Amino acid sequence: MGKKRKAWIHVGAPGAGDIVEAALVHHHRSLIELGFASVARTQAESFRASVEMLRTHARWGLRRSDVEGQWTRLVRRAEKARADLVFSQPMLAEAAPEQVDLLVDALVGFQVNVVVSAEGPRESAALEATVLRWERAVRKPERLHVLAVAEETPEAVWRAFGRLVGFGTASLGLDDVPPTVPVCTTLPEARRELERLARRNASLEVRLEEVDPKRRRLRRRSERRTAA
Repeated sequence: MGKKRKAWIHVGAPGAGDIVEAALVHHHRSLIELGFASVARTQAESFRASVEMLRTHARWGLRRSDVEGQWTRLVRRAEKARADLVFSQPMLAEAAPEQVDLLVDALVGFQVNVVVSAEGPRESAALEATVLRWERAVRKPERLHVLAVAEETPEAVWRAFGRLVGFGTASLGLDDVPPTVPVCTTLPEARRELERLARRNASLEVRLEEVDPKRRRLRRRSERRTAA
């Protein structure tokens, strides 16, 4: 029997670790060459899959049909790359035990590894709670990792994540990676609000993806009528 491929799931906490999601999407083609397949190719895909797992579609103004089956579809598509899978979404830090189980169900045949970003004190109650919720996703404790860096910057977190997973980031810079949630170390309430707005923006992107094909179909119909 061949060696199992790995699936690396990066969750919370919101802050400097948010860059992992955007960087995986931005560098997904280069990562394939390094032996890692980003499950999501856009942040809208990542957002939609997480909303499905968390059952929060109504909160974001989406229908269940907008997100249903998204996670399984993304995993199946990424599997075709014959590489280890990587996925990041800070919202998943709050996943309940049954939601963690639902996410892992699609990863049958993979060795699941979970990475939790440590934002602020490593021993914080929030971090401990997140670790406890996600430890059920792994079969062995050494497959659950707490990513803590001395310098809490997007660059430092991205480098540390790459080292942990097994790819170098020297050629995978962040200069062209669009920022997600701006880091705000002195105003926790402002940070949560910024995160909410960023996720709301992602939900609007999902809507636009749905509207654009309809708009194109209407335009083609109008052009045919004009030509007639």
